[in-house]
Amino acid sequence: MQSEKKQHEAPQPFELSDTQLEMARKYDLTDKFVHFLDRHLVYPLIENLEFTHDPKEVEEWEYELLKDTYMTKFVEDKWLGLHPGEELPKEFADKQQKIQKELVSLNDSTKKTLEILSSQEVQENLKQDKSYNREYLSKKHGIDDAKIYELYKFGKFQYNRGDYVMASDLLNNFRLLSTNQELNFSATWGKLAAEIISFFWNEAMNEFNKLREIIDSRNYQGTTIDQLNKRTWLIHYSLFIFFNSNFTATDADSSEDSESEEKQEADKKKNLDERNKNLSSLIDLFLSSSYLSTIQASCPWILRYLIVALLQTRQYKRLRDIVRAVDVETYEYQDPFTKLIESLFVTFEFDNLSDLIEQISVLIETDFFISNLDAQKLVLNMQELIFNTVTKVYTGLTEENLCKMFNEDLPVVQKFLEERKDQVSVAEDGSIIVKTQTPSTVYQQVYEKTKAFNFKTNQILNTAFNKSDY
Repeated sequence: MQSEKKQHEAPQPFELSDTQLEMARKYDLTDKFVHFLDRHLVYPLIENLEFTHDPKEVEEWEYELLKDTYMTKFVEDKWLGLHPGEELPKEFADKQQKIQKELVSLNDSTKKTLEILSSQEVQENLKQDKSYNREYLSKKHGIDDAKIYELYKFGKFQYNRGDYVMASDLLNNFRLLSTNQELNFSATWGKLAAEIISFFWNEAMNEFNKLREIIDSRNYQGTTIDQLNKRTWLIHYSLFIFFNSNFTATDADSSEDSESEEKQEADKKKNLDERNKNLSSLIDLFLSSSYLSTIQASCPWILRYLIVALLQTRQYKRLRDIVRAVDVETYEYQDPFTKLIESLFVTFEFDNLSDLIEQISVLIETDFFISNLDAQKLVLNMQELIFNTVTKVYTGLTEENLCKMFNEDLPVVQKFLEERKDQVSVAEDGSIIVKTQTPSTVYQQVYEKTKAFNFKTNQILNTAFNKSDY
């Protein structure tokens, strides 16, 4: 079984200090996700913990996670790795025999049905009307409800066995014929998980949209609490799709000829555009009323990925909505990403930016979903947001100040400023001068004169409250 990261790119080794390790573990969200993901989808998240935990400990978690599945060879290998030199207990052979017997039985019970469904005659006679199809198949070919249900059982069995492609096909065939809404709903969840694990992103998005249509329907059959719970699950599943990595530098041909390099660059740009499109969709979805309410009520840690999507896409027109959401959840959930937004746009406390950037840099490397993104680009976008925000409310900024805020050396900061020479200039004493443009309207002039009032007011209030604490 492969994780998404391991299929698309070989993880680059990186070393963390003891302090960074402690911080990465503190803000790891795996223990949150296990409550809202199928165990097969939890596996890559557990596997990713090898960067921050003892490998032996991670292997034990992997074994405990999957020992009750039908992935016998995988589970046996994990057990042998944990018990070197020992023989497999007899229970493994007994379980394998039981699984093989069930495999033969389900294969036999569905073989004829699948052959009939794939025949040209049946393909030509099937219609969009399920009732017609069931009557036609029952009368002409003897395929009744029991045989249709066998497809569901076999699909579920194959998924549990780790044959996700076969599981997807079986569950799809079942849905085409079944009128049992509850089982169809379950089959769609299974097919979504199978497509995600198989890295079939277009198919996964199709299944995601089907589930979303059912869950968000005004005529949803379950209770309000059940709807909230299902939407919470869907949010967690969606991260695999929105943060998927179709192309990385290591996938590219290493040939040095110019045409190959041009193709690599074109592919990288295409992948970046597609990724930004995905993350823009994430922003729109998660900030919609029903999904934002779900995040605030059930899973505020998802704000981390909303903020990352904002930084990656630079879709700052939605910044105000995210700031409001972060501010509301301050007392329920905080991590370095939410603290960054809070510091920049709520409390205007810039002294802790250096620490936050260092913490965020660690999470960019260790968070399963975020680590699929370009770390350098993400940090650069974050620095740009910090710079643009701070210079609006803070006069007298120097290169030294910026070095501390960015947690970078002077040459890095000087390069950052040089790339923005049309916007800023640097005086001989290192002071940064922002080149202002004359506002084109009276309204803009008023805004420019008053935009720092909120910052100054917050400073006064913070000072007053801090004094009252002593």
